[in-house]
Amino acid sequence: MTKKLLLMSGGMDSLACALNAMREHGPENLISLGFNYGQRHFEQENKAATLFCKRYNITRKILNVDISQIGGSPLIDKTLKVTTDMTKQRTTVVPQRNAIFLLFAAAYAQENGCDEIIHGACAEDYEAYRDCRPVFFNLLEMAIQAGRTQPRAGSEDICSDIVLESKHDKIDVDDECDCLYVKGGTVNIPQHKLDIKISTPLIKYKKEETMSQILKKYPVDIYKYSYTCYNGGEIQCGRCPADIERQIAFYVNKVKDPLPYLKPLSNKELKAIIKN
Repeated sequence: MTKKLLLMSGGMDSLACALNAMREHGPENLISLGFNYGQRHFEQENKAATLFCKRYNITRKILNVDISQIGGSPLIDKTLKVTTDMTKQRTTVVPQRNAIFLLFAAAYAQENGCDEIIHGACAEDYEAYRDCRPVFFNLLEMAIQAGRTQPRAGSEDICSDIVLESKHDKIDVDDECDCLYVKGGTVNIPQHKLDIKISTPLIKYKKEETMSQILKKYPVDIYKYSYTCYNGGEIQCGRCPADIERQIAFYVNKVKDPLPYLKPLSNKELKAIIKN
């Protein structure tokens, strides 16, 4: 079986993706890929992912891609404070992070015989993170295929693989600049024409929905192999947006998180957040 490349930060969503991929493909056919990009929580989240991979005998690889020099987010700039206000979650966005990760991942996948990259984008990510939306992943798949050396599934001329979904317009190529353009409609490449697919199996589901499915197959203790906090302390803070979403998932599923928090949200606070 062809290898699958699992983008695994160490968070809840990538843990769920790993569990599902392991059941579908077998741990021997997975490569877990993490990024040390200068984030303040790398040590703790990578520790969780590494422990999981050792537990299930999955190959783990870390790429050092330091984007902290770019700045723009408290996740990579320690002079900025991580918000505790869910309405300001967009301030935690790391500029073009998923584009950077997926391009590195595509190169690694190509060199290691992987035909699929599995990404843990979920429904909560949609509002704050534009690079966690279906259109982003679809367009990036096309860009990766267009840049691939010696394509196997697709053609050398990527335009011949593209499908136009429109009743009136057509795909064309500007002869002067050799660029693709389409007026109206949408374009895509059929999955069988992609050498490397980007899969986002959780993209329509909230964390509590994904957790509900995981708990049907695994005990809640499986979540000890995950870490969420943006602040990166040995104990999760309980107040950053990632920790808030995590606590909501456990609260909705009526189970206790195996990991502690410095300042956990009360049931009253969780109810108020969910209501709003």
